Amino acid sequence: MAKSMRCKRVKRLRAIRREIVEKESFTLTREDAKSAAIEAALAAPKLPVRLPPPSPFMEVATPTSESASVSANVMGISFDFYK
Repeated sequence: MAKSMRCKRVKRLRAIRREIVEKESFTLTREDAKSAAIEAALAAPKLPVRLPPPSPFMEVATPTSESASVSANVMGISFDFYK
């Protein structure tokens, strides 16, 4: 009889400890962590946008008036508005 009383008392103490641990749990659930990360990101100061460094391979050659008139003469077309 004493053994069953001790067993019940131990079970009750374990249950009480479990409840205390659950209440004081500092671990976040996945959704809580996700929402906290989103809030922190939105509250952070905005970063300035940097342009990528100019690359010589990405340059587009703009036709000058001389090159346009030369290419027009080769094709036999007259573009007077380039002069």
